[in-house]
This record gives sequence, C-alpha cells and structure tokens, in this order.
Amino acid sequence: MIKKITVFTAFLFFLISVLPVFSDSAEVWTRLYRRSSSIEQKEMVLQNIVKLNDRGVEPILIEALEEMINNQEKFRGDRALMMKWVDISSMIVKALGTLKTRDAEDLVWFVVNHPGDNSLLKADALIALGEMRAIGYAPEIATILRNLNLNTQQDNRTNAEIEAYGCVLALQKMRDPLGFEPVFYAATGWYSRRTKNLALESLKAISEDPTEPVMKIMIDADFKTKKIALQVEKDSSASVENKDKVAILALEEGHKYQTSDKKQLDDLSKLRVEAIKILIENESKDDAAVPFLKKTVELAKDGNEIIYSYFALGVIGSDAAVDVLSEKLSYFNRRQSDGIEASRDQLEYIKQIIKSIGMSGNSRGNAALREVQFSNYTPAIVRLAKQAQTELQ
Repeated sequence: MIKKITVFTAFLFFLISVLPVFSDSAEVWTRLYRRSSSIEQKEMVLQNIVKLNDRGVEPILIEALEEMINNQEKFRGDRALMMKWVDISSMIVKALGTLKTRDAEDLVWFVVNHPGDNSLLKADALIALGEMRAIGYAPEIATILRNLNLNTQQDNRTNAEIEAYGCVLALQKMRDPLGFEPVFYAATGWYSRRTKNLALESLKAISEDPTEPVMKIMIDADFKTKKIALQVEKDSSASVENKDKVAILALEEGHKYQTSDKKQLDDLSKLRVEAIKILIENESKDDAAVPFLKKTVELAKDGNEIIYSYFALGVIGSDAAVDVLSEKLSYFNRRQSDGIEASRDQLEYIKQIIKSIGMSGNSRGNAALREVQFSNYTPAIVRLAKQAQTELQ
C-alpha cells in the first residue's frame, strides 16, 4: 500500500511539473481523480484541484462530494478513515462555496444534516451555502440557529457554538431578511463575545432598514434586549422617520410595565433615555412622542431622564409639546409665587423648560414665560425667561 502511494505521489509531482503544457488542466485533474484508487490519493488530487480556483473543476468537485456522501457509512466504523472523510468533505464544500457553485447546494445541505458528527464540517457546509447565496435554505438555517439560541443546556456547548457561528455567517452572506431575528437573538444570546460580535455586525448586512423586525423584537423581548434592539435600529441605515418610529415605540414600551425589581426599573429607565436621545439627535418633530414624554416627566425618578424629556419637547416644538412645557412652567410659577421655593433639582427643570420653550420658537409658550418675572424667581431665571421670549415667533 505504501509503495502504491509513493509511486502515485511521484507521478503526481511529475504531472504538476508538465501540467502547463496541457490545454485543459481541469480535464486532466478530473481524469487523474477518477483513476485514484485510495482515499489518500483522492485527497492529494483534490488538494491540487482546489488550488486551481477554477469554475471548470466544479463538476469533479460535485462528483467527489457525491462519492464522499455515498461512502460515509462505509468509513464510519474506522476512526482514522472517518477523520479523513471529514477533512476531504470539508475541503470540497469550502471550495464549492468559494466558487459559488449553486448546482451543489443540495449536496452541501445534505452534509449539513449528515456531517459525520463533526460540528466544524457542519459549520463549513453552512458557510458554503451562504457563499453560494442558496437562499432557498435560509428558512431551515434560521430554524437551526433559533433552536441553538434557545437551547442553553447542550451537552457540548462548544460544538453548539461552532454550528451557531456557521449559521450566522451563512445568513449574513445570504442577506435574507428572514435571518434577521435569529441572528439578533444570537447577538444577545449565551454565546462567546466572538460569536455575538459577528452576529451584531451581520445584522447590518442582512437588512439596511431593520425597522419591521426591530419593532417586533421591541414588543416581544425583555427590557434589556429592547434597548439593544433600539441601538441596532439607531446604527442601521434606516430613514430618520423609521428610527423615530422605533424610538417612540421604545418610549411606549418603557412605560408599559410595572415592576418593583430595581434592575428592571433601571433597564426601563435606560431604554427610555436612549429613545429620547435618538429623538433629540434626529431633531424629531413627531407629535406621537409627546404623550410618552409627558408621562416621563410625571413619573420618572431620574433627573437626567426628566431633563432629556423637556429638551425633546422643545425640539419637537409643536403646540402639543409646548403646551406640556407651559403647563409645567406655570405649575412651578404658582408654587414659587406661593412661597414654595424650588429645590435644586426643580430649578434645573425650570431652567430647561424655559430653554425648551425658547428653542421651540412657538408663541404658545409666551404666557408662561411672562409669568416668570412676577413669580419671585432669582434675577438669573427672569433673564433666562426674557431671553427665551425673544426667540418666540
């Protein structure tokens, strides 16, 4: 056996040295592969076929993969042969993926489902399907990833993560919107940072405007995950209008739940703050945010959250937004007139309300600003109100 391999290897080296004189190297390698009698010989020939990186070798690679599939059960009882089978099968599916050989997608999918108990081969086959853009298999790959995301008690978590990584990369390359949700949950799942980072970056490739799936996730997910979904929308190429829509939904979700758990309360507050920041950055004029900003002002425990809400109302600047600001300023004006001095935090709110009314440019806030000079405030607050009045239309 060793003598046969040695003779074959010598012939192979000779062939490589003279191959350039042949007009069709792919045809020569095809004949040589078919004459190979042992798995070791076939492996050596395939290594050289793969190096050609030539679409002309696609038929022989498909033929070789069919042969590997047909011989899988024959090799299963021999550990060494099975390892060789895995190595060769992996080499072939990678090459077919690189060549984007769509004619091989059914065979490669078979390998996904019959990988010889080898997660690396399964991942290689999944990635090859992605390279081929075999989007017909996107639903099945999404299902595999969804199941991996949910099952955190695998006997071998390392193998499960290898397969998940292959699924994420496949769905990224397919760019099918169907893959967005399972890839998102992979980014927030039990995997290592490497896999989660890949999933997070893959979302941008899968969907330039992920508004629709993000809104679904925003409704279904836990509080912390809602915030990640909001960030994904913010970092996407979605329109400003769609980003505002998701931010407003996040604000709504941030007020929907009642809990006494301090961690959950903190997550909800962070969700609302991030949503408000997006509205401010986008210079949103969407009146749909006003009721939720008003609710934030009334219920929030965090001073920064309240300040951001007043700021966002000024940015929106609509009649409804300015009415909320004016009502709050009139409330503080009355208290001040009645001798109830504002606390340090309340003074910061008053200053921001005044600035926000000025920022709005909406004359509906003029009456409340005029009240300030007759409400026993410090000269600094009075000057701030007069300055804001000059900005109104």
